[in-house]
Amino acid sequence: MTEITVIVPYFNEAKVIVETLEQLRAQTLAPSEVIMVNSSSTDNSSLVVDAWITQNQSLLACPFRNLNSSTNTPGGSKAAGVDIATTEFVAFMDCGLNFSPDWLALQFAILISDSDASWVSGGLITSGEGITDKCAIAHTYGYRRFRPCMPSSLLRRNIFETVGRFKDLRAGYDAQWIRDANRFGQKRLINDSVVVSYFGTSFSPNLWKVFKKSILYARPTLRSGNKKTPFVYISAAVVGIAIAIFLPSLVVAGVVAYFLARLGLVIKKSKSNAVYFLRPDRLVMLLLTGAALDFGKLIGYLRGLIDSLSTK
Repeated sequence: MTEITVIVPYFNEAKVIVETLEQLRAQTLAPSEVIMVNSSSTDNSSLVVDAWITQNQSLLACPFRNLNSSTNTPGGSKAAGVDIATTEFVAFMDCGLNFSPDWLALQFAILISDSDASWVSGGLITSGEGITDKCAIAHTYGYRRFRPCMPSSLLRRNIFETVGRFKDLRAGYDAQWIRDANRFGQKRLINDSVVVSYFGTSFSPNLWKVFKKSILYARPTLRSGNKKTPFVYISAAVVGIAIAIFLPSLVVAGVVAYFLARLGLVIKKSKSNAVYFLRPDRLVMLLLTGAALDFGKLIGYLRGLIDSLSTK
């Protein structure tokens, strides 16, 4: 049996978690252990996992564990799984993703072929479900583009001795950890033959949920060590308010410039796939979604700033 521990955090995933468990069981390369980490779910996800393990125990090629560690974030849950893993390699997957039966086998073959590499990642391709979801992923991940991601990754466990744990964050923990890994010279391979995709909605199904998710993900950004982006947003908001008060004749030009910048970001992230949005109704929704994302981020960054000041 290959010495790999697969770690899967979950939060309120009762509707899709069995599919994730079945995909893990179907891996052509059986890991040593699968650790499902409950991120303080408020639904019956943990009970579903326990029931599935009990029902399938005699059919499993490796032990499946359900860890209720009282963590609240993906970063904290992944770290909790790594803390108890004893194998040479650890792999990460998320609930709600489609991945192939040979995911683990492909990543293992790539990683052991390069003794200088510390880890290997596959990538996420997002198509979205519904126009708002498509617009949101165009602004964030990039529409129908391959994007390397932590879910699908296989790592030599000793990398954490050098780089350290994931921070206990809902968003930004992976980007911060990757920056640290690069700083410590940890070589990462990208395997474009390993692709994961969401079961359904990739980001959010409507503008209100786009806005709320933006707040949720932006609020802890200062804790991740990223101080530049929040202050860029806050400074831009201050400048915008000042223009509206003292130079109202420039407001229209400012709004046009903002929307052109947002459109340029979509083209940069989605490349040739951005042509999908060049239809009046889609373009309007694209711009509205960008505004919902940015307004949500601004609120989240301000709350994060207040949080950081209140703890000093």
